[in-house]
Parts: sequence; C-alpha cells; structure tokens
Amino acid sequence: MSIARAGQANLVTFMFLLVLAIIGVGITDFSPADAHRYWLFMILICAAVALFAAVRQAQGEDTRAHLKRLRVQLLHWSACVAAVIITYALIHNGRLNNADAGLVILLLLSLTVFLDGAHVGRHFYLLGFLLGVATLVMAYFEEFIWIILIISVCMTLLAIYWDRYQARRG
Repeated sequence: MSIARAGQANLVTFMFLLVLAIIGVGITDFSPADAHRYWLFMILICAAVALFAAVRQAQGEDTRAHLKRLRVQLLHWSACVAAVIITYALIHNGRLNNADAGLVILLLLSLTVFLDGAHVGRHFYLLGFLLGVATLVMAYFEEFIWIILIISVCMTLLAIYWDRYQARRG
C-alpha cells in the first residue's frame, strides 16, 4: 500500500473512531448509567483497529517482528481491559457509581489510545487527546456536547491538514 493510500486509510479510520466517540459522548449525556458499557465497546473497537494496523504495518517484516507487534498490541489493550474490570469491581463494591464509571472508563480509553499512538500512528495521538479533553469537559460542564463537537471538528481539520502536509513533504 502506498504511503498516500495508507495516510488516507488512517484518516478514514480516525474519522470513524471520532464519530463513534461523539456517539459515546451523546450516550453519556443522555444516559450516564449506561455509558460505561458503550465505552467498553469502544475499547474493543479501538483494540481491533490497533491490531489491524499492527498487522498492516508488519507487512514485509519477518515473522518475529510481526509477532512482536501483535504481542505489544495485545499486552497494551489487555492492560486497558484489566483496568476496566477493576473499575467494574469498584462499581460492584459500591466505591464507584455507574455515572462516574463511564468517565473513568473513558479516561482509561483516552490514555490507552493516546499511548498506542506510538505504535499505530499520529491519528491515535489525536483521538486519545480528544477523548481526554472530552472527559474533562464532561466532568466540568453541564451542556458539554456542543463543546466536544467543536473540538472534534477542529481535531478533524487538524488531522486533514497534517495528512496533506505530510503528503506534500513526503
């Protein structure tokens, strides 16, 4: 796959995950008690995308390098799932309520996605940053959906600009 096509695929993937994140923000606004289930679903989707990206990036590498990429991704996302399981234990134990659990799981997702940017690419840095900002905005503002939509549009424009800049440069 050419560099330009890989960049376009990464941008489309970023925008797909961004739309799913905005849907999650809406669910969190509408039903905070159910939001943590959606964010767990998002963790699985992001993990699948990251694993697919690792396989795509490993094309042309030897089997050992290919397996190392997969092992790193599986370990990275398994740690996130383990932290979510601990969050569910805190809910069950009464230490954390359902509404706050959605924010905690979103924070875990944002950190995991951002850190996976080192392995998957700069779009994951942007998405992780956006999810982290969304967590803060949701914690501090009652009407947060518009703020997050504006930030999302800005992040999308930044991603498009960066891809075009890289395409001209490369």
